Amino acid sequence: MEQRRLSILIAVLEKRVGLHLGAQDIFLKVTGGLRIEEPSADLAAALAIASSFRDLPVDPHTVAIGEIGLGGEVRPVNQIDRRIREVQKLGFKRCLLAQGNLKEWDGSGEIEIVGVARVKDALNKAVSRK
Repeated sequence: MEQRRLSILIAVLEKRVGLHLGAQDIFLKVTGGLRIEEPSADLAAALAIASSFRDLPVDPHTVAIGEIGLGGEVRPVNQIDRRIREVQKLGFKRCLLAQGNLKEWDGSGEIEIVGVARVKDALNKAVSRK
């Protein structure tokens, strides 16, 4: 993820979620050394940062797909049906995505789909349910 995009996500988490990240050293590492240039990774990256800061793990069976706007809104992404089918193949049981993407999913498969409107809502729904 490019530094500028990461800085914007951090600013959104501070302003819209209330996390005080200014004094934190934040590094985002993607497994396998992939470069993330896709805005659909915003939600996953924001949840990783927030869960680390709050020391609350994200449910390991949950995946997050969505672009985050400056107002903290989770925006829909293209080809959501294809993306969901792929994460099902990888074994995920739950998918957080923009509410705007809900109408595009046909409901097939064994995955729970959870629509979220704001990054704060996504964070509340993403932490492990024990």
